[in-house]
Amino acid sequence: MNSSFNESELANNIANEEREILRNRFLVICLLSAIYLCVLSVLTTVSNGVLLVVLYQDPFKSFRHPPSIFIIGLAVADFLTGIAVDPLFAYFYFELYKDTISSERYNFTLKAAGVLSSITMNVSFLTILFLSWTQFIAITFPHRHKQLVTTGRVVACMCGIWTYSLLFSSTLLMGVPEKIFQKLDVFFNLSLINVLVLVSYIALHISYQRQIARWVPAQNNAIRIADTSEHRRKKDQKHFVVVSLLLATCLLVFIAPVTVMWYLTLYWTPKTNEEQVKATMANIVVDMTLFIKFLIDPFIYAWRLPKFRHAVSAIFTRRRRSFSVGVLTLYNLNIHASTSRVN
Repeated sequence: MNSSFNESELANNIANEEREILRNRFLVICLLSAIYLCVLSVLTTVSNGVLLVVLYQDPFKSFRHPPSIFIIGLAVADFLTGIAVDPLFAYFYFELYKDTISSERYNFTLKAAGVLSSITMNVSFLTILFLSWTQFIAITFPHRHKQLVTTGRVVACMCGIWTYSLLFSSTLLMGVPEKIFQKLDVFFNLSLINVLVLVSYIALHISYQRQIARWVPAQNNAIRIADTSEHRRKKDQKHFVVVSLLLATCLLVFIAPVTVMWYLTLYWTPKTNEEQVKATMANIVVDMTLFIKFLIDPFIYAWRLPKFRHAVSAIFTRRRRSFSVGVLTLYNLNIHASTSRVN
């Protein structure tokens, strides 16, 4: 009887130790996630901020075409993710790590972060989707592209994307049960968009390969002049199509694991508390990888478009020169004033 009691007590002690180890791992993940999001917030905000400044100033007037409006909309969504969503989730995970957050503040912070992330992420996803289809039209129907893709239509499309994202996310604040909201979000904003982006990627890739095959004979033609406006237009379009393909690839790579985890969350019920904690930790890790996508987007654009890199160089070179001229002028004024006082 005494032996049985000791064995039971030993088993309980082992179970308690395992729970404590699991709890400590969860707290470490929360702390690391908070630090990671703080760093990612700064990088995402700065990179997308630079992209927006360059697109706004546009020193060479190189980005004044309808597809650039999609890039601006994408940069705004990614910028808001870096400046608002990342810090809010960082605060949430840091409070979990301290283990002092009340249930009311827990629910409020989690809901606020969920609503904001739903808005910015849906805008980002849908913008990449429509950008891909715009480039597909440009390649497949080059003679009708200017008539089909106009500035007014692209602006209306971006307004529609933002309106849909705002209305959809606001349903959570209007009393729609959280479980229903999550299922609708997974079905439409993750699964459906995932499939549509994949279809657009395949269609754009096939059309792009066909266009490359048509361009090869022209590139081998000795009569062709490399500096013609038509050649430059095709070269710019090629770069922009590659940007669209890379943005779609980046989205598919990062959104797929999140979609799988959400289906597991919705339709798999953990049997024990330990399984619940492990599932939560896996969810956190997968979600953290998704936030990298909003940092990578502007670098894809900068890496593939030489005009963007030239514009960045021109803007910051001009600012350095303006600063140097201002300092030199102030210095000369001070020297002049000092000389006048001496005289």
